[in-house]
Amino acid sequence: MTMTDERGSKTVDDGCSRPTPCTRTSSTNSHDVSSSSADSNHRLSVAHLLVASVLFLGALLAVNEHTQSYSHSDTAGSSDNAATIRRRTTMRTNNLKRRMKKHAHRNDEPVHLLYSSDERSLSGVEASIRSVIAHASEDVVFHFVGDRPLDRMPFVKFYNIAEVVDKYAVADFVNTHHRHNGNDREGINLNQNLPNYVRFVMDDLLPDVKKAVWIDSDTIVKCDVVELVRNVLLDDGNNDDYVLAAVPVFTPPTGLYEEDRNGDPFPDWGIEISFNAGVYVVHLDRWREQNVSDKIRDLALRNRKYRYYQMGSQPPLVLTIGEKFEQLPLSWNVKMKTVDERDDMSVEDACVLHWSGPLKPWDGNGKHLEEWLPYHVKSVEESSDEEEDEQ
Repeated sequence: MTMTDERGSKTVDDGCSRPTPCTRTSSTNSHDVSSSSADSNHRLSVAHLLVASVLFLGALLAVNEHTQSYSHSDTAGSSDNAATIRRRTTMRTNNLKRRMKKHAHRNDEPVHLLYSSDERSLSGVEASIRSVIAHASEDVVFHFVGDRPLDRMPFVKFYNIAEVVDKYAVADFVNTHHRHNGNDREGINLNQNLPNYVRFVMDDLLPDVKKAVWIDSDTIVKCDVVELVRNVLLDDGNNDDYVLAAVPVFTPPTGLYEEDRNGDPFPDWGIEISFNAGVYVVHLDRWREQNVSDKIRDLALRNRKYRYYQMGSQPPLVLTIGEKFEQLPLSWNVKMKTVDERDDMSVEDACVLHWSGPLKPWDGNGKHLEEWLPYHVKSVEESSDEEEDEQ
């Protein structure tokens, strides 16, 4: 993804277009002419010195700005890098809070992101939001469904999970079959984790939004989501029936049963290319037109009887969408547990780092924690700015 360096477009006056001193035409003696010429030469020399000084100072400032700019590949994991990220995130966060009211009625629809999590993952949501802000080219509207608001981020629109579940019948999507994660963390049945299923009522939750991004709490975003959303699922006559854009997985869906309870094999779903549901863009207008939520609900309810799949929210989404989705670049959903084993992707090239699976960075687990920690640590500047806003 290309980032424009604004410094490359600036021009500096090199002083070559300055007018020359005017020659006197009045009658003067030779001493006056000589004195006038000397004064003119002196003023010209001073002007040259001033211009040279300005150019030199400008060059120094440009070099200083360049050396302090954030370069992920050169400074990842260092304390200077963390401080730079926090300063940039703090500045953009406060600008976002100040401009929210001004942008409420603008013509271009802003980019919307939806997070949903339980109490254990709140620090992950906050870190992910900070990373989005740090790299977004425009303001982004954040939505969060959970047990309580994000106290440190009053600009995030909050929806109470209990009210959402009750109003939109989210429990219908739950897989009633029992499943734990690899570490059996706190004895939690992952299939009963209601925040995971909120994604299926995005169309009702955001009734006036055309496109939105669903993003898991265990992510860090290192590229511009605004640029991504504005360039996918376009109404340009190509694949206008696609409701979703996601990173492809070039294998059939996982987590499916091969046979029913009676031992009879299930028919082939006919899906050879699937996707991971941790990060995707959804065209909500098309989603509504095609009644996708109802189709997923029907599949989830039938799964309770026939047991098609064993996991929670990913299988019903993947099975309903099939292969009819727009493929995003692989960099937009890079799993941290396997990134070091890949030849086609690296941490440095990733746009979204995804700590999928049981090892979560807020628990101090998982690979490449140096990529997550700079967005997790709450800076002193952010604390002081929030206090000023409250006053």
